[in-house]
Amino acid sequence: MEPYKNIEEKLHQFVRKFYTNELIKGGILFLSLGFLYLFFTLFLEYFLWLKPTGRTLLFWIFICVEFYLLFRFILTPIFRLIGIKKGISFKESSKIIGSHFPKVSDKLINILQLKEANNQSDLLLASIEQKAKELQPIQFAKAVNFRTNTKYLKYAVIPVVIWLLIAITGNFKMFNTSFKRVLNHRTAFVPPAPFSFHLLSQNLNVIQGQPFTIEFETKGTVQPSDVLVFYNNQSYYLQRNNGVFKYTFSKINKSIQFYVEANNIVSKSYILEVIKTPTIQNISVDLTYPKYIQKKNESINNSGTLLIPEGTKSIWNVNTSQTENVTFIEGIKSTEFSKLDDTLFSFQKTIYASIDYIIATSNKNLKNYEKLFFKIEVIKDEFPEIEVLSDIDSLSNDIAQFAGKISDDYGLTKLEVVYYNEDTPNQVEKQRIEISSIENQTFYFVFPGVLALKKGINYELYFQVYDND
Repeated sequence: MEPYKNIEEKLHQFVRKFYTNELIKGGILFLSLGFLYLFFTLFLEYFLWLKPTGRTLLFWIFICVEFYLLFRFILTPIFRLIGIKKGISFKESSKIIGSHFPKVSDKLINILQLKEANNQSDLLLASIEQKAKELQPIQFAKAVNFRTNTKYLKYAVIPVVIWLLIAITGNFKMFNTSFKRVLNHRTAFVPPAPFSFHLLSQNLNVIQGQPFTIEFETKGTVQPSDVLVFYNNQSYYLQRNNGVFKYTFSKINKSIQFYVEANNIVSKSYILEVIKTPTIQNISVDLTYPKYIQKKNESINNSGTLLIPEGTKSIWNVNTSQTENVTFIEGIKSTEFSKLDDTLFSFQKTIYASIDYIIATSNKNLKNYEKLFFKIEVIKDEFPEIEVLSDIDSLSNDIAQFAGKISDDYGLTKLEVVYYNEDTPNQVEKQRIEISSIENQTFYFVFPGVLALKKGINYELYFQVYDND
């Protein structure tokens, strides 16, 4: 009976290949139909926005359908392939083989029928063995052709095309959101609004005390007619112009949190940040006058123009707010103030000539934001003046009289008569003439007076006067 055992083995090979082929076909159909039903489920949820009850039903129907497809096309062929579930019989296999090999069909079925006969006589066994030898060269497994499964690939093309269309149109967000809602079927989701707000103002920063205008546009299937802005527990209408909604905040001194709303649709919350401005609260100038003018030192507040004597030491004390640096600007030269504390800055300079200057404040956000312009007029310390008259042309008895006027803006300190031998002009002699310190006065001098002169020598003389310097 060795030929018959060979027939049985080839039938087993045929059955294994048959269910392997069924598994391949089932895999193609499972993936194709499974993805098609997945797309159907997601599209249904995307357009209907079902409530949690409807999404729960949709979710479990999807699970049942996918499980049925898995069992029908994947698990059933596997179970029959490994013997957990009964597969086709040898007679059914014979019919399938016979449809592929027509000459085999009757002989193979006849062998199986003879084998099932109750009376196994020697003649019957000999007949079975003879027929089995005739079928031995034929490979029954060739009756199964894996290439026949290519006709099922057309079903796989449909979900691939749908996926490509989603990718090309950029609608993955739609796919993802629908999938998320179906997966979280017990969670309530709010349907998307017919429009959304988009802030056009990119930089929400405003300098303190300045106005600021916000601009919004809406995108969607509907455009609202009126939009309100809410801040500080108040609401105001935005102005509409060419599809853009605008509102201007006036003189902003602190940060503002706001949002806009229309048709019960609310935007996200925004914060309008205020850039703190470096400002000057007070300026005082301490003036230390030159000692020779005998004027009392003083402090002057917030003066635009100062009139001071030459050589006055000036100290600026600037009290500020929200300021990190204060600069003294004179022409193209800039000098930083010394920072005494968080609000007080100081700078000193001895003034010898009239100047125009600027005091500017800065912080990390604003450079030289506030600029105050000032001017200093300097009263120059003039040279002392002297005017002398004499009767030297009518000289008699070797005596000459001189009368003079001397003056200075800040007073006089000394008056001298200088005389010398006209032959040796570098060897001068001096004689002090007593005067007071007042600004304007007269003097008299009689020549030679107390001067120690030598006879026979011709002398030349002049008067010189001194002020404070």
